Amino acid sequence: MVRLRFLSLALGNPFFIKSPWIAGLFWLAILRDIRFPIFAIMGLVVADAVAWGLGINEPVKRAGALRSNAIFASIAVAWLTTASGASLELQVAVEAAAAVAAALIAAAFVRGLRDTILPPLGWGFYLVGGVLFTLFSIWTHTALAATVHWPRPHDALSWGESFLRSLGMLFFLPKVEVGAVVALAILLWSRLMFLTGVIGWICGIGLGLMLERLGLHYLWLLAAHNYFLAGMLLGSVLFLPGRGTTLIAAVAGVAASFLTAYFQYLFPSSAFAFLPVPAALTVWLGVAALLLRDDVGYFRRNMDNDAPPEVAWWNSAYWIERFGSHEPLFVVPVPGLVRITQGFEGQLSHIGRWRHALDFQRPVPAADGLPESSIWEAPVYAPAPGTVERLRNDIPDNPLGISNFAEMWGNHVVIRLDAGGWAMLAHLRQGSVATYIGAHVDPSIYVGLVGNSGRSPTPHLHLHAQIAPELSASTRPFRLANFLSAPDPAAGFLRWNAAGLPPVGADVMAAPVNPYAHGAMTSIAPGTTVWQVEAEGRLPQAFRRYGQGSVVRVRIFLDEIGRHLFRSYRDGTLVTSTDPDAWRLHEMRAVSCPLLKLIAFGAPSIPYAAVKGMTWIEPMPLRPYGLIGSLKLLGLTYVDRPFFYLTCACTGVPDDLNKLLTVETTPVIAHHELPTKVICQVERLRGPVEVEAFFDSARLCFTMFSFEPGLPFERRDRPRREG
Repeated sequence: MVRLRFLSLALGNPFFIKSPWIAGLFWLAILRDIRFPIFAIMGLVVADAVAWGLGINEPVKRAGALRSNAIFASIAVAWLTTASGASLELQVAVEAAAAVAAALIAAAFVRGLRDTILPPLGWGFYLVGGVLFTLFSIWTHTALAATVHWPRPHDALSWGESFLRSLGMLFFLPKVEVGAVVALAILLWSRLMFLTGVIGWICGIGLGLMLERLGLHYLWLLAAHNYFLAGMLLGSVLFLPGRGTTLIAAVAGVAASFLTAYFQYLFPSSAFAFLPVPAALTVWLGVAALLLRDDVGYFRRNMDNDAPPEVAWWNSAYWIERFGSHEPLFVVPVPGLVRITQGFEGQLSHIGRWRHALDFQRPVPAADGLPESSIWEAPVYAPAPGTVERLRNDIPDNPLGISNFAEMWGNHVVIRLDAGGWAMLAHLRQGSVATYIGAHVDPSIYVGLVGNSGRSPTPHLHLHAQIAPELSASTRPFRLANFLSAPDPAAGFLRWNAAGLPPVGADVMAAPVNPYAHGAMTSIAPGTTVWQVEAEGRLPQAFRRYGQGSVVRVRIFLDEIGRHLFRSYRDGTLVTSTDPDAWRLHEMRAVSCPLLKLIAFGAPSIPYAAVKGMTWIEPMPLRPYGLIGSLKLLGLTYVDRPFFYLTCACTGVPDDLNKLLTVETTPVIAHHELPTKVICQVERLRGPVEVEAFFDSARLCFTMFSFEPGLPFERRDRPRREG
């Protein structure tokens, strides 16, 4: 079974299809010629032998580059020798040599590109295939005559057939039935990949027709698979999909078509134009151009190629909705209550290259012009983990109302952030800086006192993020993290914010840890849980999987980086993490189990600062599922703000008498397919122990009645059915 899985993944690797069952359709496609799968299996054996000889470890082997390159090189030999008349021994010898060469070249590309932004793609196969087709030109022509019968399209039906034939060309089998299987596999994995591939194909064909009308002899149809590949990879695979990448898919198709025409004229007797070489060059040029900016631009790299592009987009968009797009997160660097007296684009001094900054003061003014509880000499802590790179400690503090325009920042500390970038704390009191260059700091480390040095007419603390360590460096956007605010001042500071940018005039404070809540959320133990189901009324379709009295089993274990995985066998996995500020949902993997859905809905995050009455807002984590859901997800990639929001409220915290932490979650905007309210109860060690959901005319409740402690990590040697 493991070998069959690797067989499928190796063939799906060039298309970034990570499902062995869907990639298995490609094996069905090449069964059109029985020699093709036989040669492909021999290529897999050769690739593993090369990997063993090079001492390549298993994670690199699983990535599939060596295997896929060797397999496709072997398929190329199978096609090349179709009508060659060569002996079986000679064919096998050529196949073995091609597979070895392709695997070695792939290994070199993987190693050489390891620290770059360029994907290795299938260059081992491309180069070996091009050399073979050039050296054995007679075999190439006989193979073309025997396998390629491709009439020029003249109507809608023939254009559709030509499209499918071009997909079949990816496996050297330009047959309608082969292309139909390839199209089905891509569609099953990702509708968006197929859409952007079609866009690239149409635009590439359009350029081919235009060049033909200009009198150029251009065999645009035989190379049309290049346009599809380039549009698909740049439009939805290597970059997160969106409105901009749809345009990129069109441009990629045109660029691949142009490069194909150039290759045909530059190397008229070479086969490089008909291999995926133009598509690969287009992809490399596109990646380099779109990532030219040092900061995060409009196009974001897809870092999760193990999931379909729509799912990768959802996971990224969900995280960005919570914490922003690669914006540094800073804790409030001063203890106690503070007011934002100047924010981004401030009218006083936060303008131009220094427009992304916050100024902190105490909130209540007094008659003498000083705050009633002045921020003067308040302790200052590092806003984020990092290393001190610059500091100044000898500038005198100013009298009230006077600024020192010769020293812009006054006494300051510049920290190189562990997460990337730099942070500055400015206007500190003379002689108070209590750190040194090279010291590693974090939010628990004291660095100085609030002062009034530099361009500061009244005591305050200035905080900003910047793109370089120099004092004149431009600032960049950032967010405050893990802080409390008071939407209703009369109700107290009971709104928890995971991340955000408070407006000018807002009063905020760093969220203190509640040891009871912290203990409950960080002590969840690995093991096997058994739940009983209570169901009343007619539930929405997404929550009908279990009826009254059903039993559900969920395993809890840790992954290699310490995150908790809640897994229902074949019904999906919740990935949760114990972050510095909260226990939170990190990812949902193919979740169809209603229990896991309700845990995600009812407790997308639980702050360690939780106390009774505290509220917080979270984007709704449940993404659309099923066929209709996948079409909805396809449309959501083009929407600016696709998320519903949930209001979470802590209605009970554990203490010496109460063991349970209770969170009540309601949608900000009601939806007929979602619960109107979910109550989730969490217990120390056992984690969630009861999840109760209310719908318009139904109720669903899961109650844990058994918990068996287990090993922390999943064992894969003896899988068993659960659920």
